[in-house]
Amino acid sequence: MQKVGNLVLLALILATVSSLGCRRESRTPPRSAQRFVRAAPAWGPESEGLQVRLRPTRRVWGPGETLTFKLDIRNRGRRLFAFDAREPIGVDRVALDDRWRRRRRSRRAARMRPLGPDTELADLVLALPPTVGLPLTPGPHNLRVAFSLEGVEVVSNAVGIEIAAAP
Repeated sequence: MQKVGNLVLLALILATVSSLGCRRESRTPPRSAQRFVRAAPAWGPESEGLQVRLRPTRRVWGPGETLTFKLDIRNRGRRLFAFDAREPIGVDRVALDDRWRRRRRSRRAARMRPLGPDTELADLVLALPPTVGLPLTPGPHNLRVAFSLEGVEVVSNAVGIEIAAAP
């Protein structure tokens, strides 16, 4: 009798294990979780071999906070560029919701870094303080930046950010 009980128990375990792969339930996460799962952002358009990728450090900022980003720049061309490696990185123009605004950069002694062919500089810090004067109203926005490297204007990819409403 004990052998029959063990055989029944073994059959139940085998049936349970074999049926796990046959479920018809969806294993995808709920829609709200899918909304924020994103692949690495695309690079901006190539300009004489140079490309820039902008990545926000977070998705939502409060009113009046400094927007911070990680910036990657790569040289896929054949020319050697000198890159001003001071951080936070200074940009020449900022586009908020597809409207470009010039930004006045401070002139100070630069620490130049070579950006040769097939070179990538990753995780540089870019900060846009409230003094930049962007009209950041509560809600979602698209943002891009552009700067000049030895006369070549390089434009980043567009990134989505959100400004929270004031409490």
